[in-house]
Amino acid sequence: MDELKRKPNFFIVGAPKCGTTSLLHYLKQHPDIFMSDYNEPHYFGKDLNKLNDVHITEKNKYLNLFSKVNDEVIIGEKSPYYLYSSLAPIEINKFNPNAKIVIMLRQPTAMIHSMHSQYYYSGNENEGNFSRALTLEVNRKKGESIPNNIDLIEKLFYKTYVYKLPTQIKAYLEIFNKGNVEFILLEELKNATDETYKKILRFLGVNSSFIPEFNIINPHKTYRVKIIRNCIKYYSPILGKMRSKCNINSLGIMKFIERVNTRYIVKSAIETKLKERLDKEFFPIIKELEKIINRDLSQWYS
Repeated sequence: MDELKRKPNFFIVGAPKCGTTSLLHYLKQHPDIFMSDYNEPHYFGKDLNKLNDVHITEKNKYLNLFSKVNDEVIIGEKSPYYLYSSLAPIEINKFNPNAKIVIMLRQPTAMIHSMHSQYYYSGNENEGNFSRALTLEVNRKKGESIPNNIDLIEKLFYKTYVYKLPTQIKAYLEIFNKGNVEFILLEELKNATDETYKKILRFLGVNSSFIPEFNIINPHKTYRVKIIRNCIKYYSPILGKMRSKCNINSLGIMKFIERVNTRYIVKSAIETKLKERLDKEFFPIIKELEKIINRDLSQWYS
């Protein structure tokens, strides 16, 4: 297939646990939009510490993610650490300067609390206590206390992700045409799903009258048996690498085991004093974001 035909022109660049997976699911249903089935390839961002062969690093393999494109006009993918990487916006712009960018945001304390829960479930995090995980961040930046099976070191830098948001968002606005960057708040996607979806379709320049099936994707969950979770985390990349060499399609065995080992739960509330401390710490960041994206974010601190 001609490289130009399967070249992505749309990127959901972050942030994690801000509704990016739900948005991906909604967009995939649109007949004019092709979204990669490969979750979070993180092809761009050479400054990210990518491990375990989970992420795509070769151009041909990356473009092959879009080999099934037919007549779709929007071709995209979702990788939430493109918003953390300093090099990702530069690399994406070099790859496709006309690309459209969606940035999804959420109240910072709630975001990193949810990130921690997700990464503890997936095996990227081995410290189950959120407060202790935050205190480990300094040492982890020195290469200490790193979980054995982590696939992206930056997933452990919770507060740093928040601190970097203003600078990173400014970079996307400076590097790309401002008309090609759209911001979505998690509250908008949850509370005004249909209206927000149509807004994104108009931004992408496709038929905004299409109505997908809206349902919650990526709800809060935990594992049943830790050793099974660890085996899935360890062996999945190995099996994936073997399949790619042998050109064999996935049988979905690991996904099946993962589903069986998963239980859905109500997320535990963050400890009150910790929440108050983090909200106070992140208040200047939120005020700066208000100016950068020109949105009222008072619901995040009032």
